[in-house]
Amino acid sequence: MNTSLPMSSPDSASPSGNPHVLWRQLLGFVFWVVLFSLPGRLPGVVLCLALGGATFADAWKSGIYKRPGVRSFLNISPMAWGIAMAALFPITYPMYLLNRNKLRTIHGTDAYYWIAVALGVLVILLLVASILARFGGQ
Repeated sequence: MNTSLPMSSPDSASPSGNPHVLWRQLLGFVFWVVLFSLPGRLPGVVLCLALGGATFADAWKSGIYKRPGVRSFLNISPMAWGIAMAALFPITYPMYLLNRNKLRTIHGTDAYYWIAVALGVLVILLLVASILARFGGQ
């Protein structure tokens, strides 16, 4: 038996992979931006994320699902509505409010809809207040 070569298990024979996993990097970046770069804007970020969650819940409960075979800008899943609402508020908020009743297939409760409307109004008021504070104080 040759003892000059180190004994290794079959798992350690492959080279080690990249320790940087993309989803961890992105999650760390999001935490860094929210916690350290935007301390004055944190309420706006939290409101937009809450609005995205309320929109997702409303789209899910209202039966707004992606329909196969239909090609339309508005033909997206409930999760996509929530993400779009959180990330692209100025475009998605009016589009969702104007087209919700046309897209829904289940006529159940409107509680999540009114929560989304109220959170959207709060985001708009926060945006207006920040614009007035920036340009009105000069």
